[in-house]
Amino acid sequence: MKVTTRPDDKSERASRLHVVIAEVVSAIIGSTVSFDEMYQIVLDKARWLTESQHGFVSSIEKKTGAHVSNTLTKMRDEGCAVSAALYSLPEGPHKLYNSLWGHSLNVRESFFTNNPSSHAAAAGLPSGHVPLKNFLSVPIIFGDEILGQIALANSVREYTEDDLKEIKRLGEVYAIVLHNRQQESELRRSEEQFRSMVEMAPFPMLVARREVNSTILYGNLRAAELFKVSQEALIGSAVADYNQKREEWIAILDEIEKNGCALDKEMQFYDVSGKACWVLLFAVKVIWFGSEALMITINDITDRKNMEETLRQLATVDYLTGIWNRRYIMDLGNKEFERCLRYKTHMSVIIFDLDHFKLVNDKYGHNIGDRVLEGTAKVVTNELRGRDIFGRYGGEEFAIVFPEITLREAAKVAERLRQAIEKYQYSLENSSTLTVTASFGISEVIDTDRTFEEILARADYALYKAKALGRNRIYCS
Repeated sequence: MKVTTRPDDKSERASRLHVVIAEVVSAIIGSTVSFDEMYQIVLDKARWLTESQHGFVSSIEKKTGAHVSNTLTKMRDEGCAVSAALYSLPEGPHKLYNSLWGHSLNVRESFFTNNPSSHAAAAGLPSGHVPLKNFLSVPIIFGDEILGQIALANSVREYTEDDLKEIKRLGEVYAIVLHNRQQESELRRSEEQFRSMVEMAPFPMLVARREVNSTILYGNLRAAELFKVSQEALIGSAVADYNQKREEWIAILDEIEKNGCALDKEMQFYDVSGKACWVLLFAVKVIWFGSEALMITINDITDRKNMEETLRQLATVDYLTGIWNRRYIMDLGNKEFERCLRYKTHMSVIIFDLDHFKLVNDKYGHNIGDRVLEGTAKVVTNELRGRDIFGRYGGEEFAIVFPEITLREAAKVAERLRQAIEKYQYSLENSSTLTVTASFGISEVIDTDRTFEEILARADYALYKAKALGRNRIYCS
């Protein structure tokens, strides 16, 4: 089996686990597989999740009570006393199993160790067995009955609590499947049994028709909770009812038809009240009791998306004024400059700052100074077009990029802004008011410009000239 590096990010690990469980369930119900094939599927997925070199998946034989390892990686060096891949763990005194392989069955609890030789149950490996670097075991329990075990060894890294949680989750699904398969040789013929399996899934899960609206044939309780409806109301509604972008859903269906599945689809769903949530969606083709269908698993990533938006805000927005910060002005300005050169359009830039702002801070304090900066940002924003790029350039200095505007047009805007700033009054605690003025430097793209910084430099020089001429005025460069 090819071992792939596992991601450390928890949300990504959770997403991968959803895919694995969906693939396991889909493989089992999508076709008539033998018990041995089912064991091998579970072992392959468990090894991939944990990057384990060895392991086995077992079951308890109903007739004899023997704990049989139904599928087993090659764990024998030459001379190993174990003579075949198919073997059983014999019970010892007091109905206990020997060695690490039997410990989780004896105590009925999952565990892992990255130092096997020091574990209390380490003794008892057969002669010639490959050395154990680490070990992880999950007993498969349904109700009160032990049905089998998932045992893994020799991961290329140390096992972690996240590995144990993932294999326990996989074990929960395996327990349901194994129990149902032992009770009914053809699980997919029993809709009630399959529903119980889906219901136990630790995440929202749907089965839907393979059609444009994707009518929902079954949804578990977690899916109903996500959409804020009862399970009865969920069944018979359509996936399209909870996704407002019809073309997006049709594109996903087309991908499923082409590839058999659609994985890691980041999209927005809406509950019945219209509240949006971000989800990561996985869908695979299945046969639902003789009919073509989709099995859909959903990972709610709303918290992650909110965090991403918060980080984006921190990276691009000035914390005090709520307008763009200097770095983002430069990013957007460079893009507009390149577009201006490509399409031979106009582009102008204004740099302005508040006159004698230091005196405001010295006389009234920084709290009033901050209010003046916030107020200035609001006054200017109200006077600009939606496509104009406005941000705080630094301290009391601001910058505006005007796509497709000439120097003369930009000067008219600057004069309007200058007057608006001059008229705005800030209320002080003693019922008096404060007004401020601003000086403006303006430049536009010329034929010799090769960088956005050249335009900014001319606007900055023009601002210097406006100040030198007495402030509260505009100057074009």
